[in-house]
Amino acid sequence: MSMSTLSKNKFNFEKNVIQNFLLYRKEDRMFFPFFRISIGLFFLVHFISTLSDFSLLYTDDGLIPLNVLSLLRVEVIPTLNIVLKLLNGFGVENIYTIYAYIILYILFCITLTVGLFSRFSAIVLLLLHIILFQSSNAYMYGVDYFKSIAMFYCAVFPVGSKLSLDATLFKKKEFNPSPYRNLLKIHLSIVYFTSGLDKAFGVNWWNGESIWKSFHLPGFESYIIENYDVLSSYPILPTFIGISTMCIELLYPLFMWKKSMKAYWLILVLGLHMGIIIAMNLYFFGALMILLNLSGFLNLEEKGQVAHVS
Repeated sequence: MSMSTLSKNKFNFEKNVIQNFLLYRKEDRMFFPFFRISIGLFFLVHFISTLSDFSLLYTDDGLIPLNVLSLLRVEVIPTLNIVLKLLNGFGVENIYTIYAYIILYILFCITLTVGLFSRFSAIVLLLLHIILFQSSNAYMYGVDYFKSIAMFYCAVFPVGSKLSLDATLFKKKEFNPSPYRNLLKIHLSIVYFTSGLDKAFGVNWWNGESIWKSFHLPGFESYIIENYDVLSSYPILPTFIGISTMCIELLYPLFMWKKSMKAYWLILVLGLHMGIIIAMNLYFFGALMILLNLSGFLNLEEKGQVAHVS
């Protein structure tokens, strides 16, 4: 085969890849409203759930002094403590700043959900979330990182272009959702594959030790499962769970993009996160990962049609 033929085949392959990436698919029709509403509501519910402990987590009355927490922050990103001190210089008391922060956070969660000034709302929410994240690194875990990712996509995607107040009031034009959804799919594929690859390099996931440790972490005891004696009685179970987890994550990019296998693999992934919710009480982390996977791979047909996995 000549070099010119190889170059032509390579060009055709790349052209097909780009065309497939940009190609409009009917199962993506409701992606923008589904993603915007689900992430907006998640942010709202998650934030409201922290309000009873807000002062303990993010103020000088907290469990860990703010000057200690500030040692863990990225220098160029402000914290709530810096904002409080800045406004103190203008005579604004801390209590009013905190109330204003809470009101703004809830307000923009609502405006994002209903699709009013969607992109502006997402940008403000992302900034408010980052400020809170930097204010309490010691308390943050996986859900807070994925919240940043989800809100970043809400800020850069035209999520207000369909079934939103923006579309109604400002006659926003509709965009092809498929390329944007494909970006989310690629990101999720990288996340799961690298997570599985990291697990596979050690021995703890192969012999079930990581599963045993995860289920017995202090503060993560299940409210549903009273004890895990069955794991010690049948040590093959934690080994099976650990290897199954690695397989689900490593094969995620292959089977989640394969039409004939997507439905089955999506069920396995959702089951994985439901297991995390039940076994470790990580309700918000599990719920967010379920929403991200549904946003990426659920068949979201047009209004009036049933959404299903294909």
